[in-house]
Amino acid sequence: MSLFSKIKSVFNSSSDDVPDAQTIYFKNGEMYKVYPTDKESWYDARYLVSDGVKYDLENLDDLRCIPIPAFTNIDIMHGYGITGSLEYVLRMKAGNLRRKGLLKESNSILERIHLFMGAADNGYQEKDFLIYSHLLLKEGHFEESAKYKAIVQSYLKTLRVCHNSFSFYNRAKDVMDKLLSDCRKYNTDYISMSAHLACCEECNKLQGRVYSISGKSKIFPKLPDVIRETGKVHDGCGHNFSVFFYTGKDDTIFDKNGNSVNAIKSSQRPFKDDRTAEEKKNYLEHLEQLQKEKQKDLDEIEYYHIFYELPEIAPKSFGGYRRMKNAQTKNFLKLKDQAIKHGISIS
Repeated sequence: MSLFSKIKSVFNSSSDDVPDAQTIYFKNGEMYKVYPTDKESWYDARYLVSDGVKYDLENLDDLRCIPIPAFTNIDIMHGYGITGSLEYVLRMKAGNLRRKGLLKESNSILERIHLFMGAADNGYQEKDFLIYSHLLLKEGHFEESAKYKAIVQSYLKTLRVCHNSFSFYNRAKDVMDKLLSDCRKYNTDYISMSAHLACCEECNKLQGRVYSISGKSKIFPKLPDVIRETGKVHDGCGHNFSVFFYTGKDDTIFDKNGNSVNAIKSSQRPFKDDRTAEEKKNYLEHLEQLQKEKQKDLDEIEYYHIFYELPEIAPKSFGGYRRMKNAQTKNFLKLKDQAIKHGISIS
């Protein structure tokens, strides 16, 4: 506990007494009480009591000192659910503060929200971690948006495994190291690889098998070096790996269609691309969708630069900008020409 928190804890030893404003109570990042109890929304609460220490949610000093809790034993299926997890509540509170015009207070939460989200490990996607960067972009704070985005992306690359579970971000090497450690702990030489339909040629050859870590098995193939060393087949690989306990010839695993199949036969099948024409088409569509999402991010950056720097000719909405860009209308080409002249890059 920080010195600030220790001092506050002394003055807040009666923090469970009846407060003078709406108050929300947390232990290890999970909300367990709301005052008054008849309040339907707790995102407007004035006070937060986290692990026995009281914080004023409209006071800058307090907001900057809210510690990141342990987030142990969180069960999002019970109690207040995900909406009662501290990182979620703080995100909502930041939005409410912004609507009230308390920008500094809102920013003080959002500047650290990625740290709370990472510790909570509630399955967030990268776009969720970047909500503050997106907000800064929409408000025209381009340098700050780019700076925060870089900070978050760097943080995500180094984020370690938390709470013995694994969240979305590609921490494949950490996951594989943990998995290999578990195999040693439980005295098994085997790891299974998941299987699914929308995958590339190389993944399709390797997926849906049991592998021998040591390579000494006469039944299962040796775990490929690339998987052992990186935890994945390639960048962007979405396959999972699990500890496997071999008990006999009737052991099963799941194939790419979700069917239970014999583990030995599936593992010993030829290493070839057996995708159907439809599967190959679906994979190409998957890649196309990923590219569209990347392009949408680039389009949004372009639009808000135009919106703030060329307001007299900017489309009224981002959706309108995308439509005219996709259609390459005469108005878009004129807009593009003006944007380039003002130093705005158009992809």
